[in-house]
Amino acid sequence: MSRVDLLTFGAFAVVLLAGIMMLVLQDMRKQQPDARIQARVKADFPATGQHVRDARHDVSDLFTVSRNDNVISRWFGPKIARLKTVAGARGLRIVIITAVVAEIVALLMSNLLPLPALAKPALLAGLPLLGAVQSYRFLVERFKRRFLEGFPDLIDLIVRAVRAGVPVTHVMGVASNECAEPLKSEFKLMGDALKVGLDLEEVLDTAVLRIGIADFSFFCVCLLLQRETGGQLGETLENLAGIVRRRREIRQKTRALTGEARITTKILASVPFVILGSMFLLNRAYLMVLFDTSTGQKVLMAAATCLVIGLSVVHKMSKLDTAR
Repeated sequence: MSRVDLLTFGAFAVVLLAGIMMLVLQDMRKQQPDARIQARVKADFPATGQHVRDARHDVSDLFTVSRNDNVISRWFGPKIARLKTVAGARGLRIVIITAVVAEIVALLMSNLLPLPALAKPALLAGLPLLGAVQSYRFLVERFKRRFLEGFPDLIDLIVRAVRAGVPVTHVMGVASNECAEPLKSEFKLMGDALKVGLDLEEVLDTAVLRIGIADFSFFCVCLLLQRETGGQLGETLENLAGIVRRRREIRQKTRALTGEARITTKILASVPFVILGSMFLLNRAYLMVLFDTSTGQKVLMAAATCLVIGLSVVHKMSKLDTAR
């Protein structure tokens, strides 16, 4: 490993850790009780002698920029909040560790493999980013899968409690004790928020943004509509539980039907690497033409690009969009 590679890896790691630490510290500072109290006091009791403005009619606030708000924080803020919801405090550590491991693998590949000159910078920059994105998606998908596994049973529990005469605002906190994670923590948080006096609509709106699952959004819409228009909440939620189960069955059936295509894609994607490795061990001089000549490097880059595009298309075709 050369000195330039060590400096590149060290600079990447330092910048990545410094940016994440700044975002985490900024978020922790905003969540401190004294900071929230000061912000509430300033909003409710303006300074003496200052002209009190009505935010609904004064458009000058549209042109003010907060010092703590920038492009990076606006993009990373929701991602970090989403990561805390789906994986807790260790989610950010998992993403960082994955990015660091991917960077180490990229350095080893760039030094040990006879890669083209143009491929080394792309590998050093793209592999850590790809690892972080894939780990983030894995954590989100795992949270959705665990949430939807027990969500219909939880709705049935709420239906039985509502038909027995228990208010739905009270049964949320009680139902959290009868289910597994992550349903337990999410509904316990909602129940605690309702106990301290927050409005049901506010609690549900916050939960929808935090959880980000369409089936849960249907549940919140049913509760809000029943609160405004009335009706049989037990029957509505029972129908909703059936819809959630049917959606889950459709997802499972789609995964089973696309299993052959996904396995075929993985096999076809591994064939070029197996052939390259076999040729590298058996007849290295025959293979080095692709790495030592400019024409061979162009052929390798074109093959890698076509392989990535093909895998992306097959993955997109075999994946069901459950966000709607």
